[in-house]
Amino acid sequence: MKFITNIKRFFMLLFLLSLFIIVSAFSYVNAVSGNIADNVFRLHVIANSNSDADQALKYKVRDNIINYMESLPADLNNKNAVIETAKEHLDDIKQVALDTIHQNGFNYDANVEIGNFDFPTKKYGDISLPAGFYDALKVEIGSGSRSKLVVCDVSSIMLC
Repeated sequence: MKFITNIKRFFMLLFLLSLFIIVSAFSYVNAVSGNIADNVFRLHVIANSNSDADQALKYKVRDNIINYMESLPADLNNKNAVIETAKEHLDDIKQVALDTIHQNGFNYDANVEIGNFDFPTKKYGDISLPAGFYDALKVEIGSGSRSKLVVCDVSSIMLC
């Protein structure tokens, strides 16, 4: 009888420990995820289509926008500074996108906006940004196909 009581206690303790670990893990993920979204400004480039040519163009637009942002003399060491700089240079960023599009033989338009957008989970090597809403600079090339998008972190300053 004592043996059965001890087994019941063991399994009850095992269950409680498992429950504690699960609750702790979820709490940690929520805390980290919220903190990431509060500190990251992302670059979201959407291609005109899923064709290989449009996908290659998307990466060129992304690279040229990143190069342009990095060339600015502003102190881009936090999210708010990056957002303010992007707002001040929104027309220039659009022109960088348009120039890249036209230099590569395409005749697409580009729409550029800053806002809070929904993102899927995205991995950058060892870093993973969870799905959720992030402040971002969104660049839609042409009709802006919703699949195979490029998402980059633009806080302090680049991660792609």
